[in-house]
Amino acid sequence: MTAESKLKIREIEFKKVFESYFPSLCVFANKFVRDEDLAKDLVQDVFVKIWNNETEFDSERSMKVYFYLATKNTCFDYLKKQKRRGFTEELNEEVQIEDDYVVNEIVREETYRQLEGAIELLPEKAREILRLNLQGLSNPEIAEELNVSINTVKTHKLHAFRKLRELFGEQYVIFLLVEFYHFL
Repeated sequence: MTAESKLKIREIEFKKVFESYFPSLCVFANKFVRDEDLAKDLVQDVFVKIWNNETEFDSERSMKVYFYLATKNTCFDYLKKQKRRGFTEELNEEVQIEDDYVVNEIVREETYRQLEGAIELLPEKAREILRLNLQGLSNPEIAEELNVSINTVKTHKLHAFRKLRELFGEQYVIFLLVEFYHFL
């Protein structure tokens, strides 16, 4: 394989990673800098550094942790420079989050992605009923909205939860549903 073709493959892979992580990293960065355009610029800086350093990762998990920590550090560096220049009065405790928080956010996001992926594997009607249920609708409300019987709703929910238990295990499904009930 030529150097040119290796570069082309690297560019394609990098583009996929960029498209996958850029939006969520921008949201994450915006929590620190509270400026969407600035957050995008800082996240782009992170990706430029990764590209220039030809950083390699052992797993997607290590890559994700690296992206979030690099984004957090880039935001902190920016805010510190602004403080020194007098643009920012203080770097308050709200911005000084712990690395544990960063890791927890990553785990939460990844778990949510896994749950969404599993829900996507369900048949269409079961998927629709489960999502309505997770949004807080009762069986009668779901039945009315979808114009089906309450027993149909119950049957589809039963099959959906069985499938999720197959995919994740019983305790994990309970955790997922409790943790993400308000997000779905």
